[in-house]
Amino acid sequence: MTLLLTSIVGVRRSLFSVLGLLVACGPTSAGTDSDGGSDGSSSSTASTTPTTPTTASDSPPACDGELVEIAQAHVEPTTPSGYQQCDDGMIHRAEARECLMPATPTSCPGTGGGECKTNEDCTEQPFGSCQLNSGDIDSADCACVYGCRTDADCDVGEVCRCAGAGLGQATRCISAQCTLDADCGGVLCGLSPDDCVNSPVQACQTPQDSCDQQSDCGVPCVFADDRWQCQTDFCGRPFVVAGAPARAPAIARDDWRALLAAPSAPPALRRRLAAHWTRIAGFEHASVASFARFILDLLTLGAPPELVLAAQQALADEVEHARIGFALASLYEGTGVGPGPLPTADADPRADPDALIAAAIAEACVAETLAGLELLEAAAHAADPGLRRVLARIAGDEQRHAELGWRFVRWALEGADAPRRERARAAFAGAIAQAEAELSHMSELPADPELRAHGVVDPPLRAAAWRRGLDALVRPAAAAVCAA
Repeated sequence: MTLLLTSIVGVRRSLFSVLGLLVACGPTSAGTDSDGGSDGSSSSTASTTPTTPTTASDSPPACDGELVEIAQAHVEPTTPSGYQQCDDGMIHRAEARECLMPATPTSCPGTGGGECKTNEDCTEQPFGSCQLNSGDIDSADCACVYGCRTDADCDVGEVCRCAGAGLGQATRCISAQCTLDADCGGVLCGLSPDDCVNSPVQACQTPQDSCDQQSDCGVPCVFADDRWQCQTDFCGRPFVVAGAPARAPAIARDDWRALLAAPSAPPALRRRLAAHWTRIAGFEHASVASFARFILDLLTLGAPPELVLAAQQALADEVEHARIGFALASLYEGTGVGPGPLPTADADPRADPDALIAAAIAEACVAETLAGLELLEAAAHAADPGLRRVLARIAGDEQRHAELGWRFVRWALEGADAPRRERARAAFAGAIAQAEAELSHMSELPADPELRAHGVVDPPLRAAAWRRGLDALVRPAAAAVCAA
């Protein structure tokens, strides 16, 4: 049995046990047996859970209700950015405004590697700003971002987006298929957020959208593949503020460092690994806030004490995960790295049960289930025994967090009417479809054995773990949980 299938078997037994399901309950999908084995045929065929998101109406509604003007960051007195936020969380551009802070103050700690340390290092274009890079592992930890005052400073097909809450940490030109709401014929010119998966983009709503407001998802509604759709964020359980994932900037500090020793690596690889672990630690740090809000959500719904206690333990786990991530980043960087202030405005507990169920499905049942499998693979391939033990321990924690999400969804659907169960099925379908799209892209990228040896899962290995996880775990469990 392969390493990947061995990982699946143990996780499957544990997950099905907490859900009260029999492990040997028939095929999980075409080509897989009850223990996650394969008969050699394709494992990509879905089970009874649909994998295609439902579509919105032919005429997506424009934003109505109270509008909130989003202010430009770092500007006094308060100045509108031209972007507004609807009651449901959707951010859209109502008018073009001049950005009064075109070169945003730096978010970098000012030490270590990267393209820059301060704004003074960014001089190739006007309005240079040194910002912590939220891109992939091949990016430096800090990089130059070049800002703008108006749309005229940007290339054709771009607009000037000011920095602001829910907009982005730095003023910059972003890709745009529309300039203003007025370009969209009665619907919104929405802003799709910048996160660990997608670059920011501005686009009109379309008849093909599977979401037209943030409350449709429980996670960000993003523009991808020429339509708006619910995103499954696979970078840790996201802490969503004002409709977008929020993270604390990395700063120079030593008190978040757990006691670890980093495996040896050549300088160029150390720089990549420092950037990777800084990014991962930021996601784990945000997960602390996400679980804090989940605890309030559980109390709001009157959840049983065992779910509240499990969520509290998960919060403590995420604190330790963040400490480990910042410790590895610090060791590879050669100086202390830790989190700055985390924005928490408008992060009240959510009272809509359907939104809570959809968020748990996307963030825990799908994202954390797959993340746990990734970490098992990372641990198995890590060459350093100490790192291998740490990753295996975190994988066990993430598996428990995913199981908590499954338990919550099962509890929330007990005695639920048919419409609520159908909405839960649609939420599973959307999250699974998003994962399928991501893994299809990852499968085409090259392998990187050098990273695997340092406990970093490269795209092809991640795609393989996701594929088996979707077929052997997520689809059969979703079908059982949503059944009447």
